[in-house]
Amino acid sequence: MPGRNDGLALVGIATFIAGFDQLTKFALISLIVPGQRSYRLDVVGDLVAVEYTENRGAAFGLFAGLAPLLALASIAVLVVLLLFYARERTPPRWHTIAVGLIAGGAIGNLFDRLRLGYVVDFVSVGPWPNFNVADAAITFGVAVWLWGWLRSETAWSATGIIDQES
Repeated sequence: MPGRNDGLALVGIATFIAGFDQLTKFALISLIVPGQRSYRLDVVGDLVAVEYTENRGAAFGLFAGLAPLLALASIAVLVVLLLFYARERTPPRWHTIAVGLIAGGAIGNLFDRLRLGYVVDFVSVGPWPNFNVADAAITFGVAVWLWGWLRSETAWSATGIIDQES
């Protein structure tokens, strides 16, 4: 079981991310006239914009129309992630940060799915599908987790490159 400070840090990061995600979405929605289905504000030419979209699927709009199933999948992944985290006595700082970011992002998008039946996306960058704060946190959290894992001895010993008995 992680130490008290690790658990508090994880909860703090997750709470901040989920709250900030919901705050940014609320701010965007408050700019839109009721009933309006589209909104776009170019920030850097037409390369970066604030553009309201309703994502009714998973990443990149996959599995559209399966919001209840996606909500259950999000909860399942979140539970598994937290259970693995809880098994560590003293998780490295990078692991706490990564899990906090991923959990906060998952919770932010889960709130949307449960409340609205879709996820509000609003950051438009070039040809990429629109995303939001929660999506960015999940992506960054996975990158931090991979970076930390690849730097750890566990990753190298799992490949057989490092012999743990030496």
